[in-house]
Amino acid sequence: MVILDNNILLYATMPRFGQHARVKHWLEDALSTGPDVIGITWQVVTGFVRVGTNRRIFDRPLDLTFAKQFLTELFGHPMVATITPAAKHWEVYSKLLEDMNLTGDIVMDAHIAAIAIENNASVASTDKDFRRFSDHIKIIDPLAK
Repeated sequence: MVILDNNILLYATMPRFGQHARVKHWLEDALSTGPDVIGITWQVVTGFVRVGTNRRIFDRPLDLTFAKQFLTELFGHPMVATITPAAKHWEVYSKLLEDMNLTGDIVMDAHIAAIAIENNASVASTDKDFRRFSDHIKIIDPLAK
């Protein structure tokens, strides 16, 4: 399983980003050829809608109807699964925070990393901050090729 970070969804849907074509192609390829299930957390879904439709961030943000349709199609794909924290999530998450002395903005990435650890999954992200979790999970950067 490969759990997506928010930036994958943003780059795949917003042509204004220079990363758009490569990330969109990577996601389409991952969905069509597998072999891994693509995992989506609710944290990533809400982040995608929050950032992508935000007029304070973008002159032309995503239209909410478009964002919802994109997510509906993604959730309807046979290779996509909604991923939630496991029963011992707090133990895994808090240990990661403590062992790595994480505070501030990185705790959101740590939450995704903890879910990946629980599911024996990789994380796809272009965010270089995720590299700090590479001792715990495999990080896939679609732009690194």
